[in-house]
Amino acid sequence: MIFYTHYKKIVRLALSVLLLTAVGTVLAQPPEVQKVDGVTFVSGGVGDESMRQLTDIEQQFDLKLFLVGQSGSYLSDVSIAITDAVGKAMLQTTSDGPVLLVNLPSGTYTIRAGKNGTRLTQIINVNLGQLRTIYLRFPGE
Repeated sequence: MIFYTHYKKIVRLALSVLLLTAVGTVLAQPPEVQKVDGVTFVSGGVGDESMRQLTDIEQQFDLKLFLVGQSGSYLSDVSIAITDAVGKAMLQTTSDGPVLLVNLPSGTYTIRAGKNGTRLTQIINVNLGQLRTIYLRFPGE
């Protein structure tokens, strides 16, 4: 009986270690770079590791949107729509975290962002090969 009790504890401990290792592996996965209609983008930044991974690749992009609340708190699940100067939709997505990196051709764009009924609009210029960082600060968040 003593052997069985120790055996159960060892099995539980081994399963816990395996589970924690699997969770750690999943959490450490880099954010997925996506391409839709010729526009490359990636979002994330939830947690230190994800933020570091995005910082490591941000120079490969032309636009960095930083999505924050009025107090500076990081936001996710922000709807983003980017249109070019003639109103053509370039990207429509929902952020997975406070950072959205996007590659766009040089030009003028309108960014529309929404969170919990609050809508922000900003017109920006993007130059190929130059990272432009824009902070979108949502009041009341």
